[in-house]
Amino acid sequence: MHASTPICNERVIEHQPQSPCKSRHFTAIEGIPSTYILEKLHQLGPRYFGDKSTAFVELYVEGIEKPFWIHEEYLVLQSVFFQESLQNVTSGDVITINVPSPDTFEPILRYLYDGDADKWYDTFTLENYYDVWQNIEFLGLGIEAQAICLAYYQKEVEKLLDEEMVEDDMEDYIR
Repeated sequence: MHASTPICNERVIEHQPQSPCKSRHFTAIEGIPSTYILEKLHQLGPRYFGDKSTAFVELYVEGIEKPFWIHEEYLVLQSVFFQESLQNVTSGDVITINVPSPDTFEPILRYLYDGDADKWYDTFTLENYYDVWQNIEFLGLGIEAQAICLAYYQKEVEKLLDEEMVEDDMEDYIR
């Protein structure tokens, strides 16, 4: 049998955000990359999302009435905020957090469970994309989540800004 090692063996690069992975929580058979483990978790995610019987803790978010039944593995591997917040939490605890945009939290949580970028992208709107970005930063999500939000910005927001700029140019030309 191989010795157990932290599943997050990513290098720390100077001036880069710290990896959301932390050796305190999870160990795996040596040589299994964290990305593989996360891929497998995402495959099982829809089965465990909101599953009270297997949840680690009951999570409340200020501004949302209902509880979320969360599993440590899904959150700690992908969120610096949860990595730090769940350090002293034990199974069965009830915790409450405050995020910048409660309205965009549940789709982010679902994404952390299933990894379905397209489904999460479809929840973005011109009105909420900045709120989503604030939650991404607050939760300390990785480059994959940031890239999805940036893709929305580049496709939808920049397009709208370009259209508005053309309209303004046309108005100036007409005057």
